[in-house]
Amino acid sequence: MEHLFIINPKAGKSDRSKELLEKIKSLDTDDKITVKITTEQGEAVSLVKNHLENTADFTRIYACGGDGTANEVLTGMVGFENCAVGVVPLGTGNDFVRSFEEFSKEDFLDIEKMIRGDDTLVDVMECSGRYSMNIMSAGFDSAIAKNVDKFKRLPFVSGSFAYKLSIIYCIFTKRKHRYRVIVDGKKFTDTDMSTLLVVAGKGKYYGGGMKAAPKASLSDGKIDFMHVETVSVPKVIFLLSTYIKGGHVDNPKFSFVKTMKCDSVTFERDDGDIDIGFDGEIISMHNPTIRVIPKAVRVILPKVKKCKAVTV
Repeated sequence: MEHLFIINPKAGKSDRSKELLEKIKSLDTDDKITVKITTEQGEAVSLVKNHLENTADFTRIYACGGDGTANEVLTGMVGFENCAVGVVPLGTGNDFVRSFEEFSKEDFLDIEKMIRGDDTLVDVMECSGRYSMNIMSAGFDSAIAKNVDKFKRLPFVSGSFAYKLSIIYCIFTKRKHRYRVIVDGKKFTDTDMSTLLVVAGKGKYYGGGMKAAPKASLSDGKIDFMHVETVSVPKVIFLLSTYIKGGHVDNPKFSFVKTMKCDSVTFERDDGDIDIGFDGEIISMHNPTIRVIPKAVRVILPKVKKCKAVTV
């Protein structure tokens, strides 16, 4: 068995690659270990694909970075069966690992626990050749992410402040999105209906800890679908305060929020492309369809010692 570490030095607030390399060197294992450090966005895809094409050994691949790095590693793994992915959360959001609520972030950061851990099969969502193990979305939150860069260009505006400015801007300007939503081949909305937000989830969290899909399961073979109608500014603000904690689902205060389990979701519009969010990256697509691929990838979970029950 091989261990391949893909390290993104640009993930998070500071470069932790030196610290990580020291931990990797100190591992007590006879398995082959390979380390690759990325230098640009998207490079992890080719690094993983090239490695898997040139080895016959089962390879455990550790995405050391944020959710974007994990997504790149996943994309590079597509089509290969002799591999598993582990996420070492060094990014700012680290939302994918949050869905494994029986583990802590520190468990996933412990390299020794990760190489000793077991793997489990999880589902994947596919959309026009793009993949996600976590959440894909369209509408309001994709507009927020797309407009963050505009505010980052302003003098003295940090990343977090730019995100807050983008939220305020989008509340007043990007609440109305018109497209047909088709779920499992049946029309869910028409273009006459204004949509605030649509989420297709396998994981529960995105956006740095917002519990958008509290009922989602990584391995139930279904997409956790949510549609939110466009509502007034006060209602959006009220919704967001509850949305962060996952209290918006099955809540009588939010009758404009609809959820269901499904196999596929399609977005259609007659004029222009639709922005879809993939683990923090926004891609413009023409009438995209999101579909679930059950039990498509192996995910490594950290080895955590369980305390024995003590009778007193």
